Amino acid sequence: NAVFGQAGLFIATVMALAATCSTVNTILAALPSILHGMAEQKQAFPQLKSLNRFNTPWVGILMMAVFTSIPFITLGIDSLIVLVIAATTSYLLAYIISHIDVIVLRQRHPELNRPYRTPFYPLPQIVGIIAMVYVIINNSPAPEMTSMIFSIAGGMLAVVGVIAALWVKFYMKRNLFQPDMT
Repeated sequence: NAVFGQAGLFIATVMALAATCSTVNTILAALPSILHGMAEQKQAFPQLKSLNRFNTPWVGILMMAVFTSIPFITLGIDSLIVLVIAATTSYLLAYIISHIDVIVLRQRHPELNRPYRTPFYPLPQIVGIIAMVYVIINNSPAPEMTSMIFSIAGGMLAVVGVIAALWVKFYMKRNLFQPDMT
């Protein structure tokens, strides 16, 4: 407001609304579909396979809506900023893992048929990993928030990691790092 006046406040509001809509779209549309696909492959809870009459994964949508509502109901607005940054840090870590997966898959199984080949492989993956690590290191708007952000992101990843490890070991009855070639 001090730098750009009312126009700056309007632009910041529009940007915040766009970011919020994008986040809601990801959480309520993309993630339930991903979880549905994982459930179809027996990589997630079988309840997530349920579709409604519109062919949408309603259990996943409901689950994500409940999980994302809890912080809004229980915490103040200042805490939500930290949670959003921690969640985006977790997403970036997941994308880093995806890049590493592409590199490892290409090295271990070059004979597999792929519907798409990355041009200039492995340069985009390496550049992507470096860029995302840079963003993760510099994602905190204030130095005093950094440890809180990394603690929350680490806690979320630890919970998901433990659930995933138990799922693979006891439900799928596989070794933790055994590739799923289905």
